[in-house]
Amino acid sequence: MDSRQYTFNKSTLTVKFGNILDTNAEIIVSSDDCYVTMGGGVSRAILHAGGEVIIKDAQKMVPIPLGDVLVTTAGKLEHQKYVFHCITIDKQRSMQILTQQVTEEDVLNYLLQHAVDKCFLLMQAMDMTSIAFPVIGAGVAKIPIQKVIEQMSIAIARNLGNTNKSLKVELYLYDIYNLYTESDYITLFESLAAKAALLEYKKMLSNEDMPIEPTLKNRNEKLPSRRSMKHKVFISYSRKDKETADCLCEMLKENDIAYWIDKEGIYSSSNYKELIVDAIDVSQSVIFISSVNSNASINCIREIGYAVNMNKPILPLMPDDAPYAKSIRLDISDIDQIDFRNPTASRKKLITSLMYVVNK
Repeated sequence: MDSRQYTFNKSTLTVKFGNILDTNAEIIVSSDDCYVTMGGGVSRAILHAGGEVIIKDAQKMVPIPLGDVLVTTAGKLEHQKYVFHCITIDKQRSMQILTQQVTEEDVLNYLLQHAVDKCFLLMQAMDMTSIAFPVIGAGVAKIPIQKVIEQMSIAIARNLGNTNKSLKVELYLYDIYNLYTESDYITLFESLAAKAALLEYKKMLSNEDMPIEPTLKNRNEKLPSRRSMKHKVFISYSRKDKETADCLCEMLKENDIAYWIDKEGIYSSSNYKELIVDAIDVSQSVIFISSVNSNASINCIREIGYAVNMNKPILPLMPDDAPYAKSIRLDISDIDQIDFRNPTASRKKLITSLMYVVNK
Protein backbone atom coordinates (compact mmCIF):
# COMPACT_ATOMS: atom_id res chain seq x y z
CA MET A 1 0.00 0.00 0.00
CA ASP A 2 1.44 3.37 -1.07
CA SER A 3 -1.25 5.82 0.08
CA ARG A 4 -4.71 6.39 1.49
CA GLN A 5 -6.86 9.43 0.82
CA TYR A 6 -9.51 11.12 2.98
CA THR A 7 -11.93 13.91 2.06
CA PHE A 8 -12.83 16.82 4.37
CA ASN A 9 -15.30 19.26 2.79
CA LYS A 10 -13.58 20.36 -0.44
CA SER A 11 -10.11 19.33 0.72
CA THR A 12 -8.16 16.09 0.58
CA LEU A 13 -5.63 14.52 2.93
CA THR A 14 -3.40 11.88 1.41
CA VAL A 15 -1.37 9.68 3.77
CA LYS A 16 1.67 8.35 1.92
CA PHE A 17 4.45 5.90 2.62
CA GLY A 18 7.57 7.33 1.04
CA ASN A 19 10.04 10.19 0.84
CA ILE A 20 8.57 13.65 1.45
CA LEU A 21 11.05 15.09 -1.08
CA ASP A 22 8.98 13.41 -3.79
CA THR A 23 6.07 15.77 -3.12
CA ASN A 24 4.80 18.34 -5.61
CA ALA A 25 3.21 20.47 -2.87
CA GLU A 26 3.90 24.21 -2.78
CA ILE A 27 4.99 23.96 0.86
CA ILE A 28 7.18 21.32 2.49
CA VAL A 29 7.29 21.08 6.29
CA SER A 30 10.39 20.40 8.34
CA SER A 31 10.87 19.68 12.06
CA ASP A 32 13.67 21.77 13.56
CA ASP A 33 15.32 23.08 16.71
CA CYS A 34 15.06 26.67 17.93
CA TYR A 35 18.18 27.67 15.98
CA VAL A 36 17.12 25.85 12.79
CA THR A 37 20.41 23.99 12.41
CA MET A 38 18.76 21.42 10.07
CA GLY A 39 21.10 18.77 11.36
CA GLY A 40 19.12 15.56 11.08
CA GLY A 41 16.23 13.59 9.65
CA VAL A 42 13.81 15.23 7.21
CA SER A 43 15.31 18.65 7.93
CA ARG A 44 18.78 17.55 6.83
CA ALA A 45 17.36 15.91 3.69
CA ILE A 46 15.56 19.15 2.77
CA LEU A 47 18.76 21.15 3.32
CA HIS A 48 20.76 18.75 1.14
CA ALA A 49 18.22 18.96 -1.69
CA GLY A 50 17.41 22.67 -1.42
CA GLY A 51 20.85 24.06 -0.68
CA GLU A 52 22.49 26.34 1.87
CA VAL A 53 20.25 29.27 0.88
CA ILE A 54 17.52 27.74 3.06
CA ILE A 55 19.55 27.71 6.26
CA LYS A 56 21.02 31.15 5.50
CA ASP A 57 17.49 32.50 5.19
CA ALA A 58 16.53 30.85 8.49
CA GLN A 59 19.53 32.20 10.39
CA LYS A 60 18.29 35.76 9.89
CA MET A 61 15.42 35.09 12.30
CA VAL A 62 16.66 32.65 14.96
CA PRO A 63 16.10 31.76 17.72
CA ILE A 64 12.48 30.75 17.19
CA PRO A 65 10.19 29.90 20.13
CA LEU A 66 9.32 26.27 20.76
CA GLY A 67 6.04 25.39 19.03
CA ASP A 68 6.29 28.22 16.49
CA VAL A 69 6.75 28.00 12.70
CA LEU A 70 9.41 29.78 10.62
CA VAL A 71 8.93 30.35 6.87
CA THR A 72 11.94 30.30 4.55
CA THR A 73 12.68 30.02 0.88
CA ALA A 74 12.63 26.56 -0.67
CA GLY A 75 15.98 27.15 -2.34
CA LYS A 76 16.68 24.68 -5.16
CA LEU A 77 13.73 22.38 -4.38
CA GLU A 78 12.07 21.77 -7.71
CA HIS A 79 8.37 22.06 -6.90
CA GLN A 80 8.24 23.93 -3.59
CA LYS A 81 7.89 27.66 -2.98
CA TYR A 82 8.48 27.64 0.79
CA VAL A 83 9.76 25.53 3.66
CA PHE A 84 7.81 25.71 6.92
CA HIS A 85 10.11 24.92 9.87
CA CYS A 86 8.10 23.61 12.86
CA ILE A 87 10.12 24.17 16.03
CA THR A 88 9.86 20.98 18.09
CA ILE A 89 13.28 20.88 19.76
CA ASP A 90 14.51 23.13 22.55
CA LYS A 91 17.96 21.83 23.41
CA GLN A 92 17.78 23.22 26.92
CA ARG A 93 14.10 22.27 27.31
CA SER A 94 13.71 25.63 29.05
CA MET A 95 9.95 25.74 29.34
CA GLN A 96 9.62 28.70 31.68
CA ILE A 97 6.12 29.25 30.35
CA LEU A 98 4.97 26.07 32.02
CA THR A 99 3.09 26.13 35.30
CA GLN A 100 2.11 23.37 37.67
CA GLN A 101 -1.18 23.16 35.81
CA VAL A 102 0.57 22.08 32.60
CA THR A 103 1.80 18.51 32.22
CA GLU A 104 4.45 17.10 29.92
CA GLU A 105 1.65 15.60 27.82
CA ASP A 106 0.11 19.05 27.51
CA VAL A 107 3.46 20.28 26.18
CA LEU A 108 3.60 17.59 23.52
CA ASN A 109 -0.01 18.19 22.53
CA TYR A 110 0.68 21.91 22.32
CA LEU A 111 3.82 21.52 20.21
CA LEU A 112 2.20 19.23 17.67
CA GLN A 113 -1.25 20.77 17.37
CA HIS A 114 -0.05 24.36 17.61
CA ALA A 115 2.59 23.77 14.94
CA VAL A 116 0.06 22.22 12.56
CA ASP A 117 -2.47 24.99 13.26
CA LYS A 118 0.17 27.65 12.58
CA CYS A 119 1.11 25.95 9.29
CA PHE A 120 -2.50 26.09 8.10
CA LEU A 121 -2.87 29.70 9.21
CA LEU A 122 0.27 30.73 7.35
CA MET A 123 -0.57 28.66 4.27
CA GLN A 124 -3.94 30.32 3.84
CA ALA A 125 -2.59 33.78 4.65
CA MET A 126 0.00 33.27 1.88
CA ASP A 127 -2.71 32.05 -0.51
CA MET A 128 -1.14 28.62 -0.91
CA THR A 129 -3.28 25.51 -1.42
CA SER A 130 -0.97 22.50 -0.99
CA ILE A 131 1.33 21.36 1.81
CA ALA A 132 3.30 18.22 2.69
CA PHE A 133 3.92 17.22 6.32
CA PRO A 134 6.37 14.68 7.72
CA VAL A 135 5.62 12.99 11.05
CA ILE A 136 6.66 16.11 12.98
CA GLY A 137 9.03 15.54 15.87
CA ALA A 138 9.21 11.74 15.68
CA GLY A 139 12.86 11.80 14.62
CA VAL A 140 15.55 13.82 16.36
CA ALA A 141 12.99 15.39 18.75
CA LYS A 142 12.20 11.82 19.92
CA ILE A 143 8.48 12.45 20.43
CA PRO A 144 6.77 9.02 20.42
CA ILE A 145 5.42 8.33 16.94
CA GLN A 146 2.04 7.21 18.32
CA LYS A 147 1.66 10.59 20.05
CA VAL A 148 2.69 12.44 16.89
CA ILE A 149 0.22 10.52 14.73
CA GLU A 150 -2.60 11.04 17.22
CA GLN A 151 -2.13 14.79 17.62
CA MET A 152 -1.33 15.52 13.97
CA SER A 153 -4.43 13.68 12.79
CA ILE A 154 -6.57 15.69 15.22
CA ALA A 155 -5.08 19.01 14.10
CA ILE A 156 -5.13 18.28 10.36
CA ALA A 157 -8.71 16.98 10.42
CA ARG A 158 -9.83 20.00 12.46
CA ASN A 159 -8.27 22.50 10.07
CA LEU A 160 -9.57 20.82 6.94
CA GLY A 161 -13.00 20.43 8.49
CA ASN A 162 -13.18 24.17 9.11
CA THR A 163 -12.34 25.60 5.73
CA ASN A 164 -14.34 25.79 2.52
CA LYS A 165 -11.19 26.13 0.44
CA SER A 166 -9.89 23.30 -1.71
CA LEU A 167 -6.63 22.32 -0.02
CA LYS A 168 -4.36 19.40 -0.81
CA VAL A 169 -2.54 18.04 2.22
CA GLU A 170 -0.05 15.17 2.27
CA LEU A 171 1.24 13.36 5.34
CA TYR A 172 4.36 11.30 4.71
CA LEU A 173 5.06 8.27 6.88
CA TYR A 174 8.71 7.66 6.07
CA ASP A 175 10.26 4.81 8.02
CA ILE A 176 13.96 5.03 7.24
CA TYR A 177 14.84 2.12 9.54
CA ASN A 178 11.96 -0.16 8.47
CA LEU A 179 10.74 -0.40 12.06
CA TYR A 180 7.03 -0.20 11.31
CA THR A 181 4.48 -2.01 9.20
CA GLU A 182 1.10 -0.91 7.86
CA SER A 183 -0.58 -2.42 10.91
CA ASP A 184 1.36 -0.03 13.17
CA TYR A 185 -0.48 2.85 11.53
CA ILE A 186 -3.96 1.34 11.69
CA THR A 187 -4.95 3.70 14.53
CA LEU A 188 -4.14 6.67 12.32
CA PHE A 189 -6.15 5.29 9.39
CA GLU A 190 -9.15 4.51 11.57
CA SER A 191 -8.99 7.88 13.28
CA LEU A 192 -8.91 9.83 10.03
CA ALA A 193 -11.68 7.76 8.49
CA ALA A 194 -13.82 8.34 11.58
CA LYS A 195 -13.17 12.09 11.56
CA ALA A 196 -14.06 12.36 7.87
CA ALA A 197 -17.28 10.40 8.43
CA LEU A 198 -18.15 12.47 11.50
CA LEU A 199 -17.73 15.69 9.54
CA GLU A 200 -20.19 14.47 6.94
CA TYR A 201 -22.63 13.51 9.67
CA LYS A 202 -22.34 16.90 11.37
CA LYS A 203 -23.29 18.62 8.13
CA MET A 204 -26.68 16.99 8.52
CA LEU A 205 -27.20 18.39 12.01
CA SER A 206 -27.82 21.89 13.23
CA ASN A 207 -25.51 23.07 15.98
CA GLU A 208 -25.17 26.64 17.11
CA ASP A 209 -21.39 26.44 17.39
CA MET A 210 -20.78 24.45 14.23
CA PRO A 211 -21.46 26.96 11.44
CA ILE A 212 -18.33 28.64 10.21
CA GLU A 213 -20.58 31.13 8.45
CA PRO A 214 -23.77 31.95 10.41
CA THR A 215 -27.03 32.70 8.62
CA LEU A 216 -27.71 36.18 7.30
CA LYS A 217 -30.88 37.84 8.47
CA ASN A 218 -30.82 39.98 5.34
CA ARG A 219 -29.30 38.32 2.30
CA ASN A 220 -28.60 41.71 0.74
CA GLU A 221 -26.73 42.95 3.79
CA LYS A 222 -23.06 43.69 3.17
CA LEU A 223 -20.34 42.79 5.62
CA PRO A 224 -18.89 45.81 7.41
CA SER A 225 -15.57 46.97 6.00
CA ARG A 226 -12.42 47.06 8.08
CA ARG A 227 -12.30 50.83 7.66
CA SER A 228 -15.76 51.20 9.19
CA MET A 229 -14.82 49.29 12.37
CA LYS A 230 -14.38 51.60 15.37
CA HIS A 231 -14.43 49.11 18.25
CA LYS A 232 -11.79 48.73 20.96
CA VAL A 233 -12.65 45.22 22.14
CA PHE A 234 -13.37 41.93 20.35
CA ILE A 235 -15.48 39.42 22.28
CA SER A 236 -14.85 35.70 21.71
CA TYR A 237 -17.57 33.48 23.14
CA SER A 238 -19.88 30.53 22.57
CA ARG A 239 -23.48 31.39 21.75
CA LYS A 240 -24.45 28.89 24.41
CA ASP A 241 -23.19 31.54 26.85
CA LYS A 242 -25.48 34.25 25.48
CA GLU A 243 -26.62 35.35 28.94
CA THR A 244 -23.03 35.95 30.06
CA ALA A 245 -22.23 37.76 26.82
CA ASP A 246 -25.30 39.99 27.20
CA CYS A 247 -24.21 40.92 30.73
CA LEU A 248 -20.70 41.74 29.50
CA CYS A 249 -22.02 43.88 26.64
CA GLU A 250 -24.16 45.90 29.05
CA MET A 251 -21.12 46.62 31.21
CA LEU A 252 -19.12 47.77 28.20
CA LYS A 253 -21.96 50.00 26.99
CA GLU A 254 -22.31 51.62 30.41
CA ASN A 255 -18.62 52.49 30.33
CA ASP A 256 -18.58 53.67 26.68
CA ILE A 257 -16.22 50.91 25.58
CA ALA A 258 -16.91 50.07 21.94
CA TYR A 259 -16.92 46.32 21.25
CA TRP A 260 -17.41 43.86 18.39
CA ILE A 261 -19.43 40.68 18.83
CA ASP A 262 -21.23 38.36 16.44
CA LYS A 263 -24.10 38.25 18.88
CA GLU A 264 -26.73 36.46 16.83
CA GLY A 265 -24.82 35.16 13.83
CA ILE A 266 -26.06 38.08 11.73
CA TYR A 267 -23.10 38.03 9.39
CA SER A 268 -22.58 35.42 6.73
CA SER A 269 -20.76 35.15 3.42
CA SER A 270 -17.75 33.49 1.91
CA ASN A 271 -15.78 36.35 3.48
CA TYR A 272 -17.05 35.76 7.03
CA LYS A 273 -13.67 34.52 8.25
CA GLU A 274 -12.03 37.62 6.79
CA LEU A 275 -14.49 39.69 8.81
CA ILE A 276 -13.41 37.93 12.02
CA VAL A 277 -9.75 38.52 11.17
CA ASP A 278 -10.41 42.21 10.50
CA ALA A 279 -12.40 42.57 13.72
CA ILE A 280 -9.57 41.07 15.77
CA ASP A 281 -6.92 43.11 13.93
CA VAL A 282 -8.76 46.39 14.62
CA SER A 283 -9.34 45.63 18.30
CA GLN A 284 -6.98 46.74 21.05
CA SER A 285 -7.99 43.86 23.32
CA VAL A 286 -9.77 40.50 23.10
CA ILE A 287 -12.14 39.33 25.83
CA PHE A 288 -12.41 35.55 25.98
CA ILE A 289 -15.48 34.26 27.83
CA SER A 290 -13.71 31.06 28.84
CA SER A 291 -16.39 28.50 29.64
CA VAL A 292 -17.01 24.81 29.16
CA ASN A 293 -18.78 25.73 25.93
CA SER A 294 -16.22 28.12 24.47
CA ASN A 295 -13.28 25.82 25.20
CA ALA A 296 -15.10 23.13 23.20
CA SER A 297 -15.85 25.52 20.34
CA ILE A 298 -13.55 25.28 17.32
CA ASN A 299 -14.43 28.83 16.32
CA CYS A 300 -13.47 30.28 19.71
CA ILE A 301 -10.19 28.36 19.78
CA ARG A 302 -9.29 29.64 16.32
CA GLU A 303 -10.14 33.22 17.33
CA ILE A 304 -7.95 33.07 20.43
CA GLY A 305 -5.16 31.36 18.51
CA TYR A 306 -5.19 34.14 15.92
CA ALA A 307 -5.31 36.84 18.60
CA VAL A 308 -2.27 35.28 20.30
CA ASN A 309 -0.37 35.22 17.01
CA MET A 310 -1.22 38.90 16.49
CA ASN A 311 0.00 39.76 20.03
CA LYS A 312 -3.40 41.08 21.09
CA PRO A 313 -3.87 41.49 24.86
CA ILE A 314 -6.32 38.80 25.96
CA LEU A 315 -8.57 39.12 28.99
CA PRO A 316 -10.09 35.78 30.06
CA LEU A 317 -13.42 35.92 31.89
CA MET A 318 -14.22 32.76 33.83
CA PRO A 319 -17.99 32.14 34.21
CA ASP A 320 -17.25 28.58 35.38
CA ASP A 321 -14.29 26.40 36.38
CA ALA A 322 -13.60 24.93 32.94
CA PRO A 323 -9.89 24.51 32.07
CA TYR A 324 -8.57 26.07 28.89
CA ALA A 325 -8.62 23.92 25.77
CA LYS A 326 -5.27 22.15 25.39
CA SER A 327 -4.50 23.81 22.07
CA ILE A 328 -4.43 27.28 23.68
CA ARG A 329 -3.51 26.41 27.28
CA LEU A 330 0.18 27.23 26.98
CA ASP A 331 -0.56 30.47 25.13
CA ILE A 332 -2.77 32.00 27.82
CA SER A 333 -2.16 30.02 31.03
CA ASP A 334 -0.04 32.80 32.53
CA ILE A 335 -2.58 35.58 31.87
CA ASP A 336 -4.51 36.98 34.84
CA GLN A 337 -8.09 35.75 34.85
CA ILE A 338 -11.23 37.50 36.03
CA ASP A 339 -13.69 35.38 37.98
CA PHE A 340 -16.99 36.15 36.24
CA ARG A 341 -19.25 33.83 38.20
CA ASN A 342 -20.47 36.96 39.96
CA PRO A 343 -20.37 39.65 37.25
CA THR A 344 -21.38 42.47 39.60
CA ALA A 345 -18.45 41.75 41.92
CA SER A 346 -16.09 41.52 38.94
CA ARG A 347 -17.19 44.74 37.24
CA LYS A 348 -14.53 47.05 38.71
CA LYS A 349 -11.60 44.76 37.91
CA LEU A 350 -12.90 44.14 34.37
CA ILE A 351 -13.40 47.80 33.50
CA THR A 352 -10.12 48.87 35.12
CA SER A 353 -8.21 46.23 33.14
CA LEU A 354 -9.87 47.22 29.87
CA MET A 355 -9.38 50.92 30.40
CA TYR A 356 -5.67 50.34 30.99
CA VAL A 357 -5.36 48.54 27.64
CA VAL A 358 -7.59 50.65 25.40
CA ASN A 359 -6.24 53.97 26.67
CA LYS A 360 -2.59 53.11 26.11
